[in-house]
Amino acid sequence: MTFLYPTYFWALFLILIPIIIHIFKFRRYTTVYFSNVRALSQLKKEKKQQKHLKELLILASRILAIAFLVTAFAHPFIPPRNASTDANLNKAGIYIDNSFSMLAGSEGNNLLEQAKQEALNLANAYPPDTKFALATNDLLLQNQHLLDRGMLLDRISAIQATPARPPLSQIIRVLSRRLKSEKNASPNSVYLFSDFQKNIADIGRIKADTSLSLNIDLLKAQQSDNLLVDSVWFAVPGRIKGTAETLYARVRNNGAQELADVPMRYIENDSLRAVTSFDLKPDQEKTVSLKFTARSAGIKNARVELTDYPVTYDNTLYIGFRVTGRINALVIHGNDESAKYLSALLKTDSLVHYQEVGWQQVRTDEFSKQQIVFLTQLPELSSGLTASLAQFIRQGGTVVFFPAKNGDLESYNRFINEMQENPYTASADTTSMRIAKLDVTNPLFQDVFSGPNPDGDLPEVKVHLPSQTFQTRALPILTLANGNLLLSESQPGKGKFFLFTLPSSQENRAFFTNALFVPLIYKMVLNSVQGSPLYYTIGQDKVIDLPFPGNGNTQSEMQLKGVGNSFDWLPTIQPLPGNRFQMKTDAVTQAGNYELTSGNGTLPLAFNYDRKESAPACYNADQLREQFQQTGFQKIHFITASKTELSAHFDVVHNGRQLWRLFLILAIMTLLAEVLIIRFWK
Repeated sequence: MTFLYPTYFWALFLILIPIIIHIFKFRRYTTVYFSNVRALSQLKKEKKQQKHLKELLILASRILAIAFLVTAFAHPFIPPRNASTDANLNKAGIYIDNSFSMLAGSEGNNLLEQAKQEALNLANAYPPDTKFALATNDLLLQNQHLLDRGMLLDRISAIQATPARPPLSQIIRVLSRRLKSEKNASPNSVYLFSDFQKNIADIGRIKADTSLSLNIDLLKAQQSDNLLVDSVWFAVPGRIKGTAETLYARVRNNGAQELADVPMRYIENDSLRAVTSFDLKPDQEKTVSLKFTARSAGIKNARVELTDYPVTYDNTLYIGFRVTGRINALVIHGNDESAKYLSALLKTDSLVHYQEVGWQQVRTDEFSKQQIVFLTQLPELSSGLTASLAQFIRQGGTVVFFPAKNGDLESYNRFINEMQENPYTASADTTSMRIAKLDVTNPLFQDVFSGPNPDGDLPEVKVHLPSQTFQTRALPILTLANGNLLLSESQPGKGKFFLFTLPSSQENRAFFTNALFVPLIYKMVLNSVQGSPLYYTIGQDKVIDLPFPGNGNTQSEMQLKGVGNSFDWLPTIQPLPGNRFQMKTDAVTQAGNYELTSGNGTLPLAFNYDRKESAPACYNADQLREQFQQTGFQKIHFITASKTELSAHFDVVHNGRQLWRLFLILAIMTLLAEVLIIRFWK
C-alpha cells in the first residue's frame, strides 16, 4: 500500500487527545451509607471492572477513528501491478483532438465537448500542485509552457474546433518535449482524447518514448452519417461573359442511409444562380452539375452548398474567379494575306479584342496583356521572339503556330523542340490528302459533334510540312491519311502550344473554309482564358503562386480581406519572374471568400477546410493497441466506452486501487461504535 499524501500522518499526534482525556478524567463520586455493605462490596468490585473495560473500548474507538480518518486523508492506494515505483504525479500531458471530425455526434453533445469534459475530470483528479502540458491541433504558443490546474481548466474550456491537422506523431513529440522541460527523470503520464482518424493518427511514425505512459480515450460518435461537398470544377479553366457555364460538384455520402432529392445551391455574389437535386446511396459519391450563364464580367465570390447535420463544416465549398469581358487575341503575320482567315473569323466578334501586327514590328513586352497569340507564315523565328513566346506560354498564354511554306525550318524546330512538340521533318509536301483521324475527345471539340464520330467529309489539305509523332507529351488532334500530323497540342508550363503543319495560304483554302475550322479556332480562343485555381485548402496550400493584381508588378501594399467577415491581413509576398509572386496563407484559418487588393487591381481567392477530416475511417481499440505495441510503447492503458468517470479511471489505472473510502468508512464505524457503547453500556 502506498500513500499519495504521507505528510498527513503528522496528524496522528491527535491520538494523544483521547489518551490524555482518558488518563486525566476526574469524576466526583456520591457517598451512600448502608448499614450492611457486605453484599455491596462484591457488587462494587464487579462494577469497577466493567467500567474500566468500557472506558478502554471508548478510548480504542476514538484512537482508531482518528487513525482511520488521518489515513483516509493521506490517500492510500495499492499501485497497479505494472506501475513504476517512481511514477511522477507532479506532471501530466493532455492532448485534446479539436479537429472537425470531433464535431460528430448529437447536436450539443459532440465528441469535442465530451473530450473537454473528461479532460476537466482528469485535471480535478490529480493533486492540486500538478503541472500539466496541454496540446491541441492548433499547437498554440500560449500552451508551450506547463500549466497549473486553474490555468489548465480555463484553457480546456476555451478550446474550439480548428482546421489544423497535425499528425499524432508530432503531438506526441510536442508533449514529450514539454514534459521534459523541467529536470525530472520520473516517467510522465500522457492522456490522448481523440477519435483517432486513420488519416491523422500516423502511429507507425511515432517513436517509442520510455519516459511516457500512454492513456488512450477512444471517442466514438453515436451518429456518423455525413454528407459533404468534396470538390468543384469547371470543364474549361477560363470564364467568359455571356457564355453558358457548367459547374461540376462531387458530393459524397459517408452515412449508412440512402438520400433522395437532396437540394444543392450555387450562390454567386450573394445571389442564387442555380439549384439542383440528387439522390445518393450509402458510402457512395456522385458528380452533380449546376448550369448557369456568366451574365457580367468581373469578380465572382461564389459557393456551392447543401444542408446536412450535425457535421456542417463540409456542407459549403467556396470558390472565387473572374469573368473576362473580352479576350485579347494577337495575330503576328508574315504578310497581310496570311491573316485573312483569322481576321474574318475573329475581328468582328464582340468577345474578342483582335489585333494584327507584322512579324518585324512585334513588341514582345505586349505579350503579357494577351491571352492568345497566332503566328502565321513567319519567314523565321528570331531568338528574341522565341524566348518571349516561350515565357508567355509557360506563364499561361496560348500560342497557335501556322508555318510558312518556305519558312526557315531550323528556327522553327528550335522553338518547337523547346515547346516539347514534334518538329518538322522535311520541306513542304504538296501531295493532296484528306484528314483521316480526328480526336473528338479533345476539349476543342466539346459540344461540336452530336455523336462520337463526326459526320460529313473532312477537308482536304494541298500543302503541309511533314511531321510525325516523336514526342509522346504532344497530343495529336488532327492526323492525315499518311500518318503525318496536321495539328497537335503540347502544354509546357501553364500554357498551351498548338502546332499546325499546313500554311494558312490560298492553296489550303478548303481547310480554312471548312465547317471544322470555325469551332476549332474559336475553342482555342475561348480556352485561352486562364484562371487561377477556384479555391485553396487551409493547412494544405501554405504557399500559393499568384499573378500580380491589375496591370502587372506593383510596389503597392497588398491587403487580403475577407468577404463577409472581418478578416484583414497584410501578407508578405515574394516576387517571382513573369509578373507573379508567392504568398504565405498561414494567417487564413476560416473558410470563405477573400479578395487580395493592391494599388491597381484585385484578385478573388477562396479557402476551404480540408475534406480529409470528413473521412469516417477510425482505429478501434484492438488496432490501436497493436499499432502502439509495434512502435515499442509498453505502458499503454485504454479507457473503454462506458459511463465510468475519467477521474475513477485515473484512480484505478494511475494511482491503483483506492483505499481512502474504506478508511473513511472504518472511521465512521468506530465513531458509531463509540456512540453505541456510551449509549447502551450501562
